Amino acid sequence: MAAAVPGDLSGESHAVQLQESPTSLIIDQTFHTKRLDELENALNAQVSPQKFANAAAGDQANGMLAYRGHGGSGIFQLRIGRELDVILEPEEADDRMAFVMTASGTGEFLLDGRTFSHSTDQAVIFPSGPPRIVRFDQSTEIKVFLTERPKIAECCAKLLGHDIPGFVDFNVASDLETAAGRSWLRLLSYAETELSDPYSFVRHSPVAWHQFEQQLLTGFLLSQQHEYTQALLAPQAAAVPFYVKRAEAYIEAHFAEPLSLADIAAQAGVSARSLQGGFQSFRHMTPMMFLRSVRLHRAHEALRAADPALMTVTQVALACGFRHVGEFGTAYRRVFGITPSQTLNKKLRV
Repeated sequence: MAAAVPGDLSGESHAVQLQESPTSLIIDQTFHTKRLDELENALNAQVSPQKFANAAAGDQANGMLAYRGHGGSGIFQLRIGRELDVILEPEEADDRMAFVMTASGTGEFLLDGRTFSHSTDQAVIFPSGPPRIVRFDQSTEIKVFLTERPKIAECCAKLLGHDIPGFVDFNVASDLETAAGRSWLRLLSYAETELSDPYSFVRHSPVAWHQFEQQLLTGFLLSQQHEYTQALLAPQAAAVPFYVKRAEAYIEAHFAEPLSLADIAAQAGVSARSLQGGFQSFRHMTPMMFLRSVRLHRAHEALRAADPALMTVTQVALACGFRHVGEFGTAYRRVFGITPSQTLNKKLRV
């Protein structure tokens, strides 16, 4: 959703965009129309490529399209006011995800020759990409949580503590009468309230919005069925935080570079203070101590493999990221019990 939907303001149709302060992050729009072609055009422009079946030019409807959200995540509602099939046309990209339930009435969702019902207690979940049909009756008004699949995958990886291949594939049918389903509905209701409040922090603070979006994605992952559901819900010992593992991987790949704590924290996606705390809690050392340990062990391997006629201790030290050879020698002997020169000259293997 990007810009206000153009409408004929003669009374037949109109678009409303709330007046926001210049700092507002949230797109907040509502479009009403009695013209079916205008509603179809609005959906094409603001949501995804689609067309109305079993409808003729000039047909009338009690149409409404509303959206509140930011940066690919948000909630929209759609009412057509008559029986109609909305055909969601195939898309090349499969990077969006929709959770669809009804705010009132009932409807059907058709995918790959299968039919799924959606109502106030049954929802459907599907990605962009394949052709789909959403079927309305006269009283159907749908509510949709829309987000991006890469964001869901990243959130899932953080919760699991390790990377995952590709996207998260959800079950199409979602039972909202379960405890998990009711919990998700409460979170979705809270989200609607926050998005509607002009004074809400999430409308004006990027930090608040990020935390709010992460809360929604976490709730979505924990409440719906997918291939990682059991792993997410299984009792686990305290896992090493994702950002610690990310920092370690970055250090391993860039140990020879002049890294600072700020550099490592930036790559891990957290503050320096959070990174320090994570390493102290789970590795019992600081990130810079871990960096030095990696450098020392890489230097040890290099010295053992080097030809002393062709390589010096200083060259190895510099190649492994040490800038002070004397400090390198002291730290090396403390860890390995011998000097770098002894290792290089292979007088004593460790």
